[in-house]
Amino acid sequence: MKTRSYLTAIILIVLVPFLAMSAWGLSMLLEDEKEARLQAVAEKTRSVALSIDQELASAEGALRVISQTEAMNSEDFRTLYALMRKTITSPDSWGVLYDAGGRMLLHTHHPFGQPADDGPNPWVLDAIARRKPSVSNLREGRAGKSRVVSVHIPIVTASGRAFLISQTFHNTHFTGLLQRKDLPATWVVGLFGADGVSIARSTREHEFVGTRVRPELLEAAQRQFSGRIVNRTRDGFMAYNSFTHTSRAAWTVAIAAPRDEINSPARNATWFAALVLLVALGCAGAGIVLFARRITGSYQLTLAAAKTLETGGIPTPVGSGVLEADLLQRALRDAGVELAHQNEARQALERERETLLASERDARREAENQNHAKDEFLAMLAHELRNPLAPISAAAQTLGLQIHNERAVRRAGEVIVRQVDHLKSLINDLLDVSRVTRGLVAIEQDEVEIGPIVASAVEQAQPLIQSRGHALDIQVHCPHARIRGDRVRLIQVISNLLNNAAKYTPASGAITLAAQLRGGEAVIEVTDNGMGIDRELLPHVFDLFRQAKRSSERAQGGLGLGLALVRSIMALHGGRVEAHSEGLGKGARFTLFLPLHAADTGPNGDAAPEASRPAAPVRLMIVDDNLDAARALATLLEAKGHSVAMVADAHAALERSAAESFAVYILDIGLPGMDGYELARRLRAGPAAHSVLVALTGYGQAEDIERAYAAGFDHHFVKPIDIEALDRILGAAAPRAGHDPAAGS
Repeated sequence: MKTRSYLTAIILIVLVPFLAMSAWGLSMLLEDEKEARLQAVAEKTRSVALSIDQELASAEGALRVISQTEAMNSEDFRTLYALMRKTITSPDSWGVLYDAGGRMLLHTHHPFGQPADDGPNPWVLDAIARRKPSVSNLREGRAGKSRVVSVHIPIVTASGRAFLISQTFHNTHFTGLLQRKDLPATWVVGLFGADGVSIARSTREHEFVGTRVRPELLEAAQRQFSGRIVNRTRDGFMAYNSFTHTSRAAWTVAIAAPRDEINSPARNATWFAALVLLVALGCAGAGIVLFARRITGSYQLTLAAAKTLETGGIPTPVGSGVLEADLLQRALRDAGVELAHQNEARQALERERETLLASERDARREAENQNHAKDEFLAMLAHELRNPLAPISAAAQTLGLQIHNERAVRRAGEVIVRQVDHLKSLINDLLDVSRVTRGLVAIEQDEVEIGPIVASAVEQAQPLIQSRGHALDIQVHCPHARIRGDRVRLIQVISNLLNNAAKYTPASGAITLAAQLRGGEAVIEVTDNGMGIDRELLPHVFDLFRQAKRSSERAQGGLGLGLALVRSIMALHGGRVEAHSEGLGKGARFTLFLPLHAADTGPNGDAAPEASRPAAPVRLMIVDDNLDAARALATLLEAKGHSVAMVADAHAALERSAAESFAVYILDIGLPGMDGYELARRLRAGPAAHSVLVALTGYGQAEDIERAYAAGFDHHFVKPIDIEALDRILGAAAPRAGHDPAAGS
C-alpha cells in the first residue's frame, strides 16, 4: 500500500473508535439526562397525588369527628347542621346528610329546615352498604348544575337508624389545587376517577372535565399503580404521560410533559456530535493529503542517500521538512566513522539502564511504603466517614417512610444536620492540615494581645464544653501581653486544644486554661482530668494521622490531624508545643510557648525595663566547627559580660560538660562525627538535663525546627543569630543557673 493509504488507515483506526465511543458515551449521558427529567415529572406527579390525599384525609377526618358527636348520635339535626356549617363548609364545598333511603336531610348551603330533597339518590344506598369511608368519582350535582365529588362516611345512631354524612366538593376545588402547583406552563396536570372521567385539569378544564381520558392512559392506570406512557394528549401534542394513583380514592393523577421539551437536549447534542464528526473527518482527510506528500518526498531523499552510501560515497543531507528523515540522512553519512563511537554509546546506555533499574527499585520500595501509609489513613478515613453516614442513612430512611409523626421527623432532621456538620468538620481539618504542612498558608505577623485571643478561642470551644458538662477554669495572668503572629491561627490552635480536652474528658470533667509569662515567652496551658495519653503514644502525639487505639470509651472520632496542625502553626510562629500525661486515666496537659513581642517582658504584658538592660552574666558553651563564627559570637557575648567556653566538635563538648556545668549551650547542627541533634539528646540525658539548649544552624525549614525541638532544644535560630532574642534567653537563664558564672560548677 502507498503511504497515503497507511496514513488513512492509521487515522481511521484511531479516529473512528474514538468518535464511536464518544457518541456512545454522549448518548448514554443524554439518556441519563432524559431519564432524570422524566423522574422529575414522576416526582411532581407523586407530589400532586400526595396533596390530593391530604385534602381527602382532612375531609375524612372532619367527617369522622362530626359523626361521633352527641348531636349526630341523638339525631339532633339543628345542632348537627350548625356544626357542619362551621367545620366543613366553604364556597366550593358543603356538608350533606342523607337518610338510609337516599333522601337529603341537611344541606349546609341551604338554610336549616328548607326542603332540599330532590328525590332518593341511589348512590347513597351503595355508599351506606360499604360500611366504611369512601370517595366518589365525578358526578352531576343537584339538577345538573355542577360537577362534584364527595367524601362519605356511613353512620348508625343510637336508635339503630343508618345515615350517610358527606362533604361534597365542586370540581373547581381540585382544579384550583392543581393550578397552585409550581409546574412549567407547558405541562398539563389532570385528575380522573376509576371510571376514566376527568375530575379536574390545570388547563382547558371547561372543555375536558367530565369527559373520558385517552383509552391508552386509562388502560395503563388500570394495569399498574404508577408508571409512564407516551401518547398524544387531548390537547393535541405528543407527551410523556406520568401517572400515579391516590391512596385515599380510586383516582389517578397524570402529568403530561411535552415530548419535544424532554427530548430537545438530546436532539441538539446529536446534531452537534454529527457536525463535530464531519469536521474531524474533513480535517483528517486534509491532513492525509498534506502529510503523505511530505513523507513521500522525504523517503525519496533518504533512499538516494542510502544508494550513495552503498556505492561508497558520502551522502550530502538535503532538508526534507521531516525531522526523522533528515536525521536518517545524517546518520547514514556518519555511519562508518561513528561505528566505534556508537558501540561505546551502547555500553554507556547499558550502564545507564542498570542505574535506572536500581533507581526504579528504590522508587518502587518507597512507593510501597507510601502506599501502605496511605492505606492505613484511608482505612481510618473510611471508618470516620462511616460513623456519621450510618445515622444519616437511618434518618433518611425514616423520612422516606412518610410517617406523620412530627417529633420523629424533627428528630431525624436533627440527626442529619448534626452528622453532616461532623463530616464537614472532618473534611475542613484534612484540607487545613494539607495547606499548612505544604507551606501554602501565609502567617500574618500582627501585634496581638493574649487576652482577646484566649477569649475568642474559649468562645469557639464553649458549645462542646457545655454540651459535655465540663467545668472550665480560665486563668489569664497576662491579658495584655503582646506577641507577633496570626490572630486567626492562634485562636485555632487554642480552640483545638480545648476541643481535644473536651472530647477526651468524661462528662462533668474539669478543664483549666492558663496563660502566663515565663522566661521571655508567653506560656499557655490547657489541662484536663480526662483519659490521658498512653506513654507509647505520647512521643508521637503530634504526628500526622496518629491516634490512640479506638475503644468503646473513646469513640469521639477525628482523623488525628488537630495536634499535627497545632505543631505546624506553632512552628510557623517560631514557637513550640509540648504534651504531658502521667498515663491513661490521669489527664493531660498541652503547653504552648510563644516568643513575646520585643517590647513585652513584664508580668502583665507591659513594657518592662529588663528588655533594655543587658542580660545578667551566665556561663555558656558554644559548639561550632566554624571557628571564625564561634570566636566572633564568643567575643560578642564576653563583651556583654558572659563567661564563654568554645569547642569545635560534639565529643569535646560532652567531655567538657562532664567536668563543668553550663547554664546555656549554643550548638551548631552540622557538626563532624556527631550532629547537633544527637549531641542535644546526650546532653539532655546527662549533665545538661536542666540547661537551656539553643540550636544555631543554617537549616530553617519547618521540619528542621520540629526536629530540633524533638531532639530536646529549647530554642531554634537560623544563622546569623538574633542577638536581641538571645539576650532575652540568656536573661531568663541567669536565675536558673543559680551561681556566679565565673565560678564554674
